[in-house]
Amino acid sequence: MEFRETMWAQQAPDIYTGPNCDQHRPRWVVSAEGDMDGKSPIGETLDLSAKTFPPGTKVTVQEPECPRCHEVPSLMDMPGQSGQWECGCDFDWKGWADEQFS
Repeated sequence: MEFRETMWAQQAPDIYTGPNCDQHRPRWVVSAEGDMDGKSPIGETLDLSAKTFPPGTKVTVQEPECPRCHEVPSLMDMPGQSGQWECGCDFDWKGWADEQFS
């Protein structure tokens, strides 16, 4: 049996939140085959009901790899800091997101 990708979701943070519009809020942006307007933000939770998909449907998650150290970043949630992504080097994930999703 062949498979065809028909739906995509990407964690594309809203990079203009907070009092100064300089904070990130995680959110999912989805698009599907045949969409007229491209991508639509749906919020922080991606909820897929199995009954809305045919048997054999596959869900794929792809995470970004650091261009320097080639690690997938981990969320470092420490007191006084709100969710910073870090990998084995000093790559600026917030800056990358600002550039990628602005």
